[in-house]
Amino acid sequence: MKKALKFVLKLLGKLSLAGLIAFVVTFAIYMTNAENKIIYYVVRPLLNKHYDSQVRDRRI
Repeated sequence: MKKALKFVLKLLGKLSLAGLIAFVVTFAIYMTNAENKIIYYVVRPLLNKHYDSQVRDRRI
């Protein structure tokens, strides 16, 4: 009985620590507006490069 309780408490402790770390990381991303910076400086140039390299068959 004690072994199972000890295992459950260790598991809950590790899950709590993982949850706390995940919360701190997501809070830091939110406070620094990092998701928009990553989209602007990384994702958008990749998408622009991709769409600019496509062959167009019509004129707008």
